[in-house]
Amino acid sequence: MASSDHYSQELNAQFGRAVSRGMKHILINARELHSSLDDFPGSNDRLVSCRLVMRNEMKAGDVLVVEEDHLVGVTVRYLLPRAAH
Repeated sequence: MASSDHYSQELNAQFGRAVSRGMKHILINARELHSSLDDFPGSNDRLVSCRLVMRNEMKAGDVLVVEEDHLVGVTVRYLLPRAAH
């Protein structure tokens, strides 16, 4: 079962892989992040946890592309590389 820490680790791993490929931004979808760590569909509670981790990681310049109430789920465009909090 994935926890907030698992989502945070996977999100940061995806940032690292994108930076190593020279990307300047990355689009992350909550359902895809969730399914990368868990059998999907999973518990809605875990998906909520995933969305919270994604929102907490947002910094100045990041863009919420798709809102939570949309069918495809939360999607955020994160700027790379990530600055320290």
